[in-house]
Amino acid sequence: MNHPRFLDNLAQKHNTQQQNFSSAFLHQMVNSISDPIFVKDRQHRWVLLNDNYCDFIGHSREELIGKSDYDFFPQAEADVFRQKDELVFTTNITNENQDLFTDAQGITHLISTKKSCFEDETGNKFLMGSIRDIILSNEADKVLGVTDRVTDITDLMQTCEALREALEELRQQNEELAIACETAELERRRYQDLFDLAPNAYLVTDVAGIIKEVNYVTAALLSVRQNYLIGKPFILFIAEPDRKTFMNKLTNLQQVQDWEVELQSLGGTAFPASTKMVAMYNSQGQQIGWRWLLCNISEQQAILRDRQQAEKDLHRINAVLQAQQEASIDGILIIDENRKVTSYNQKFSQLWQIPAVMLQTRDDRQLLEWVLDKLVNPDEFLAKVEYLYQHPEKSSRDEIFLKSGRIFERYSAPVRKQQGAYGEASPLGDDYGRIWYFRDITEYKQADAELRASQQRLALLIEQTPLAIIEWNTNLKIQTWNRAAERIFGYTTEEMVGNRFESIIPENARKHVNEIITALSTQCGGSFSVNDNISRDGRMMVCEWYNNPLIAPDGQVIGVASMVLDITERKQAKEALLKSEAQLRQQAEELKIALREVQQTQTQLIQGEKMSSLGQLVAGVAHEINNPVNFIYGNLSPAKEYIQDLLSLLQLYQNHYPEPISEIQDFAEQIELDFLKSDLPQILNSMNVGADRIREIVLSLRTFSRLDEAEMKAVDIHEGIDSTLMILQSRFKGNDQHPKIQIIKEYGKLPLVECYAGQLNQVFMNILSNAIDALEERVESCGKADKENNQCPIPIIGICTQLQEPNQVIIRIGDNGLGIPENVKKQLFDPFFTTKPIGKGTGMGLAISYQIITERHGGSVECISQPGKGTEFVIKIPLIQDSQYNS
Repeated sequence: MNHPRFLDNLAQKHNTQQQNFSSAFLHQMVNSISDPIFVKDRQHRWVLLNDNYCDFIGHSREELIGKSDYDFFPQAEADVFRQKDELVFTTNITNENQDLFTDAQGITHLISTKKSCFEDETGNKFLMGSIRDIILSNEADKVLGVTDRVTDITDLMQTCEALREALEELRQQNEELAIACETAELERRRYQDLFDLAPNAYLVTDVAGIIKEVNYVTAALLSVRQNYLIGKPFILFIAEPDRKTFMNKLTNLQQVQDWEVELQSLGGTAFPASTKMVAMYNSQGQQIGWRWLLCNISEQQAILRDRQQAEKDLHRINAVLQAQQEASIDGILIIDENRKVTSYNQKFSQLWQIPAVMLQTRDDRQLLEWVLDKLVNPDEFLAKVEYLYQHPEKSSRDEIFLKSGRIFERYSAPVRKQQGAYGEASPLGDDYGRIWYFRDITEYKQADAELRASQQRLALLIEQTPLAIIEWNTNLKIQTWNRAAERIFGYTTEEMVGNRFESIIPENARKHVNEIITALSTQCGGSFSVNDNISRDGRMMVCEWYNNPLIAPDGQVIGVASMVLDITERKQAKEALLKSEAQLRQQAEELKIALREVQQTQTQLIQGEKMSSLGQLVAGVAHEINNPVNFIYGNLSPAKEYIQDLLSLLQLYQNHYPEPISEIQDFAEQIELDFLKSDLPQILNSMNVGADRIREIVLSLRTFSRLDEAEMKAVDIHEGIDSTLMILQSRFKGNDQHPKIQIIKEYGKLPLVECYAGQLNQVFMNILSNAIDALEERVESCGKADKENNQCPIPIIGICTQLQEPNQVIIRIGDNGLGIPENVKKQLFDPFFTTKPIGKGTGMGLAISYQIITERHGGSVECISQPGKGTEFVIKIPLIQDSQYNS
């Protein structure tokens, strides 16, 4: 027979050296206990018994092991034993009870039982109980007290006979009690219907919390049948955290107790409930149980939580709106439907210089009178205000002029409940008032007027110049076409603006034009070329083109501005002169010299005319830009001094009045005064640096006619790569978005290489920039967990150079990014092909790089890549250029 594990555990803890303690010894130890001892498992089956227990109930150990009370005791007794055992299993609280017990011979005993719950190392629960026959014990005590240890067998037999008579009398009393109980049951049933039909959950328990009565509402609340609840400990339906409180309530002496408890249905679903406990007493004043009133308060608590959350959300929204209002650059005033001021920001009071006392009145009419006194046209302002108040659904935007010369933009909109589609104010919406916005646009108006004047002067210069001015975007569509262009090519402005310029380029010249466009896209400066063109009437002509890229603030080429001079007649004259020279080759050397001098003079005159026109235009542009820049630059220094004086005055106030009033302290914290004092001079310095930069640009425009020309020369390739890496240094540094990029350089021993250094550096810049973008995409593709655990691969860019005999240099630039799919790699060098989002790339970088390497240097560029294995660009160029690439 196996014994419970928890007894083994107790034995092992008591003496670790007796790990093989035998079951025989354990049974011998249990049998040495004089009281009947039994152990049950969680299924209420006997698993361990001593001999005294088997003798007491009149059955052998083999009959009892594995069986339950229902196999040997009457139904009523077995029910009581099962309920009290379950209470011990559930609460883990040792319990002592007095019960009636019928043995195998049919003799009923009044016994005292002590039961405790134990767990073994695997968590299995067992119940251990000991039994004592109360009547035999009391009689034995009496006999011992009178006879002083008399051992006469006759006396013992008399005592046993008296005990049997007492038990018989007790059985008769039990029968009478059963009759009385049946009568009471009939009486109880008379009121059961009323109890069951009650609208609330009611139940009755004894003092130990065992359910005696329960109505239908309670059963529905706990998701069980009514009959199932009878006899069950109510604690089974109390959630674990509240069970200790429940036990305390049972022992509390208060007659009425109200409290909230978390109940759980038979399926384990928990819900909050309000509970009222009322004590019940018998005629002797002894408490016999509890009446319970239960109510599910889940819905009430949910409503309360929703209301609290709504209040919290409302407070948060109000705080956000207030912060947005104060952060606005506009003066904001909000009026309710009764024309009372409900809210305003500090910017509003500053713009209108309204006294704080007046704002505190919250009277819109007083504010209106104050404002009207400052306006140039108060009647017009007042009429608009009254109109809007009479038409609360209307919005308005206009400009108002102050006597001080300032100009405000005013915008007003209704504050209404949104009921229409897309959030527009519905005519059926509730009116909550009106909101007013005021913005000082004086400086904007002045700058706008100056800009318009500057644009007019620039347009006049463009129209009056004898050079054709043509502006076109990166899609080769014409944006500007002046009168000189109309005269030279024969097309009107309406015909050309918005169309591509191929109509004026003959087929045989388009390749050369494409090369010029490619060079301009590299931002290497302007270019000069002589091209064949065609007029509207089909006349072929020769024109000189002066082209300059238009660069956006982000450094991207957004278009090209071209100045065109028709030199057809000059070229025709030159060709005729050359033809005449061939025919008259035998003439005297003096005539050749004279002719050469005439040609040189003619060329110088035309070149002078060309540069004069170009200089005139550039000087005009520089002058127009320089005026507003000087205005800004001239005011920066006084502004800096004024602000420094104000900061010094503020410091004096702080020195002499270190404890200002709370309103000043609050406002100083609100505007972050310490940060403002330190940051404002830095802002002015930044503005000063920007103005200096613009002046440098203007100075560069004045020397615009001296265009840079690309030059082939021998250079150190490594210096070009290092300078490009230096420019991109900021992108290699690590930040919160990606770790630092490692650069691995393996430079071979190279001699000086003949190349266009600037263009080659542009190739390095394009390829390295793409490598950085690929590494950033690799980092972004890593999961959050990988980033937190530093499991993402370290981003690496490798650069390798080597000399391949006899006359070739190889540059390899690789990265360990995501790689390039095959379908993308096929289009990699196509113009305007890009996989980057709009605004991050034009698709020209690699196309231009390809042309620079292949067409300008007679080399090759190859992309080697597989998805997930990184990318490598292999550039090969000659060490010494052929004459065809050196011109």
